[in-house]
Amino acid sequence: MRHPLEKIIRIELLTIALALVIGLISIIQGYLFLTITSLYLVTISFSCSALLEWQSHQAAQGAKHALRAFLLFVIATYLLFQL
Repeated sequence: MRHPLEKIIRIELLTIALALVIGLISIIQGYLFLTITSLYLVTISFSCSALLEWQSHQAAQGAKHALRAFLLFVIATYLLFQL
């Protein structure tokens, strides 16, 4: 039997892995757009983590992850518009 939140866990792990790969490529190649894409992927990962914490009745941890995701989203969006 599968865990009810398995899809969210997979999305979280996939976005972390993609952020790592894209982040390394952006560091090596020097592309700012890939760096911002990596920041958005980390934001999605934090959002999934917040949702998982919220569903497991750990609201304080979920709120912290949600706040981190929101702040990272605002910073990445600001950087995107500064290009």
